[in-house]
Amino acid sequence: MSKTLEFFYDYVSPYSYLAWLQLPALAQRTGAQVVHKPMVLGGLFKLTGNAPPLGVSAKLAYMAQDLERHAARLGVPMRMNRAFPMNTVPALRGALVAQRQGFFAAYDAAMFRAVWEHDQDISDAAVMESVLAAAGIDEAAITQGAQEEAVKAALKANTDEAAARGAFGAPAMFVGDELFWGNDRLDFVEAALA
Repeated sequence: MSKTLEFFYDYVSPYSYLAWLQLPALAQRTGAQVVHKPMVLGGLFKLTGNAPPLGVSAKLAYMAQDLERHAARLGVPMRMNRAFPMNTVPALRGALVAQRQGFFAAYDAAMFRAVWEHDQDISDAAVMESVLAAAGIDEAAITQGAQEEAVKAALKANTDEAAARGAFGAPAMFVGDELFWGNDRLDFVEAALA
């Protein structure tokens, strides 16, 4: 029986980026299939009554230090995005289009790296176009597909599903019905997959 890890995330979440970087090695070690489920983190917050870190200045300051520590431990490039928090809904819809059209891995990498490695504001249409062009992705296909009602509904459904299953933040990962929250819980995820 194939093992599955469901990964609910939003590009605006720095902790989703840190988890995303670690998922390929985890999948290789465990033989698990990772199912990427883009969701709207702000929508999840509203559904669950959770609040983003921006509302608490001490939490926001701590988060900046915490992200530096995690990036240093993992040895990965990361910097706080000057546009944080940005509207990632169009990019998340684009991820669903990319999944459907078969170039999801390249798209997902381009989005995460643009935000958390290159300090780019993917909520800006011109920036998004440039990021896609650099990755060799057809911007028109993404833009057109992201306007389809089925794509909009699928993103909402992912967000609703995450909330219904008990998620309250990102990244939220499920092995079966068991929820794991945060990039620093991947050791528990790996144990559950074993």
